[in-house]
Amino acid sequence: MSASPSLYVDRETVLHRLNARSKLALITGVFVAAYVFGDPRWVFVPLAATFLALVAVGGWPNFKRLSFIVVALFLIGFAVWPAFTHGGGATLLETPLGTLTEREVLFALGRSERIAAFIVGGLLFVTTTSNEEIVAGMRSLGLPYAFCFAVGTALRLFPTFLGSANTVRQAQAARGHEPGGRNPVTLLRSYIPLMIPVFMTAIRNVQTQAMALEARGFDTRGERSFYNEQPFTAADWATAGFGVALAVGSVALRLQGYGTV
Repeated sequence: MSASPSLYVDRETVLHRLNARSKLALITGVFVAAYVFGDPRWVFVPLAATFLALVAVGGWPNFKRLSFIVVALFLIGFAVWPAFTHGGGATLLETPLGTLTEREVLFALGRSERIAAFIVGGLLFVTTTSNEEIVAGMRSLGLPYAFCFAVGTALRLFPTFLGSANTVRQAQAARGHEPGGRNPVTLLRSYIPLMIPVFMTAIRNVQTQAMALEARGFDTRGERSFYNEQPFTAADWATAGFGVALAVGSVALRLQGYGTV
């Protein structure tokens, strides 16, 4: 049987002790810094910072669980993005089908790093913040409870989804089916028998949870109180201020022409 632990890692680090709202401000600043720049050397800074922070807070096992998604999106983006920009600079590769220039490579690398930064940044947030803290933090920002509950439920079901995928893969392997192959088309076709039972299991879990909530008279329109609400300390104000400064400074540098290709 496969385990499906939560992505939250319970540790006593500086990031763990921060309020969810200040961590949201910090991660928003990181996202803005990764989004506004196009030069891969500039985008690499927020990507490397979030990755090192993720490892420092004990999130390496979480990254390994999602590494195949990060690598797949990075490689697909790196292969596809050159088709959506114009060339420039030195010609790196010339084939009968077209050429690949230095600007196209830098553009594709920057966009792929941006996607990786978004994933690693989000993973850092859920690694250091429990679902209850995320829902309470978003609700204290004035967001509708129905939206907060949907986000919390999605984060809670994501590890279950990964656990179901592993269970289905083990069951298919026991029946002699093992996905793989060097040909990309063959590799994609080998995963189709896994996708159908995985999605059916996910849909069944969602229906079961919906029926359980209805049986308990759950109503998202009611006022809620939260257990163990965290205060907003001086460290939270400093962290939120740094996140805002990071976002504003990144936009200002971008408007002055820095970090472009």
